[in-house]
Amino acid sequence: MAIHRRYMFAKKINEGMRSFVNGVRKVMHSVADGMFNNSKIQPIKEKPEVKDIYSEMHKPKGLMKIVPPKFNQ
Repeated sequence: MAIHRRYMFAKKINEGMRSFVNGVRKVMHSVADGMFNNSKIQPIKEKPEVKDIYSEMHKPKGLMKIVPPKFNQ
């Protein structure tokens, strides 16, 4: 009878450890799936316009005329 009780005790401990490991595996699997599903990159719908601020600031408006100074007036 004592051997039977030891066997049943060991069997329950083994089943408990197995169910714990299976539970942890399911949790880790669901966390990994959630991370991969959230990390999917959404395609850019419209192409962003890149502006060159420096050339816009220093671009002349129309034709530039070089007018020499007049000394005779």
